Amino acid sequence: MRTLLLILIFCFSFSVEAAADYFKWKILFAAKGFGTEYETIPLAAAGKVEFADKKIECRMESFWTRMEADLLLEGKTLVCVNGDKENSVSVVCRDNHLNRKYNLLKELYPAAKAGFRLLPKMGNGSPYLELRCYF
Repeated sequence: MRTLLLILIFCFSFSVEAAADYFKWKILFAAKGFGTEYETIPLAAAGKVEFADKKIECRMESFWTRMEADLLLEGKTLVCVNGDKENSVSVVCRDNHLNRKYNLLKELYPAAKAGFRLLPKMGNGSPYLELRCYF
């Protein structure tokens, strides 16, 4: 009876949700608009994201990882506040290739990405933020 209880506790103590980063994450910040020179900001933890321009208020949230059989999913959300308007973008990276965890074949993998203009009324001159994940 004790053995069965210990086995059940052991099995339920491991969740399919994990907190490790299997992918690399970064923000590309183009101060002069999409397609112009950009600054790369690597991401390591949830919380406030620091930019050279102190007027920009952004934070990272909703860090999650899920592993199921041969499928790895990982997601993060970038939220920026501009006055009374809040912009957000979520990116989900997925992988179902066993060798990619260690990249044994030295393959290049495309980045999953999504972005938005911080000040849409400025048109092409609006600062542009892009959240990316890659191996």
